[in-house]
Amino acid sequence: MPNTTNKDYTKYSQRQLFNLIHQLERKIKKMQNDRASFKEKMAKELEKRDQNFKDKIDALNELLQKISQAFDDKRDCCLGYEIPNIQTQQAMRDALNKETDLIVEDFSSYSDERKRALGVETQP
Repeated sequence: MPNTTNKDYTKYSQRQLFNLIHQLERKIKKMQNDRASFKEKMAKELEKRDQNFKDKIDALNELLQKISQAFDDKRDCCLGYEIPNIQTQQAMRDALNKETDLIVEDFSSYSDERKRALGVETQP
């Protein structure tokens, strides 16, 4: 804070006034330089913090993209398998809802019949 006491500068000699003016001019110049230096320092600090925020935002955006991709991948699958197309889904429903009239009395004769149908040789 500047000195607010009331001084009577009329009693100062010309040399004392010159020195006082010169001293005040140096103080003003120093304060202006300090202010400019402070502004530069704050601008650099702000730029540095801004870059840190940008880096954090970029990292979070990258993480969000990875999570979104993982979510999309999970949405496009069915317990690790691709979702069957409409025709396959309908065929599966029909097979589940269809009552089978196949009655197997002897498994070995059924097995032999299936092997013949598939073209696999049976052992005698």
